[in-house]
Amino acid sequence: MLDRCLDCNASLKKEETECFACGAAVKSQRSGSSFGQRFATVLKYGFIGSAVLTVASLFFDATPSFGKCITATLVLLLAKSSADQMLERKSG
Repeated sequence: MLDRCLDCNASLKKEETECFACGAAVKSQRSGSSFGQRFATVLKYGFIGSAVLTVASLFFDATPSFGKCITATLVLLLAKSSADQMLERKSG
């Protein structure tokens, strides 16, 4: 399947970075997700898991202490926020 130029609608090959008809730069459309997106997803799930453990630590003795859980949750929240902001700047 051939891609199309967004400016002049000319047919483009996947490896082309510039439209041959009008000279417009073509945005790279890589399949799959980047390392940054995967890392942000891992941080998101780690944050959710840590938040669940934090709540569970209030009711069960088998979990780590509340202080350790809340510290890990806050650190993961800051890291997740930073990763999301970096992805926004890169894609925007």
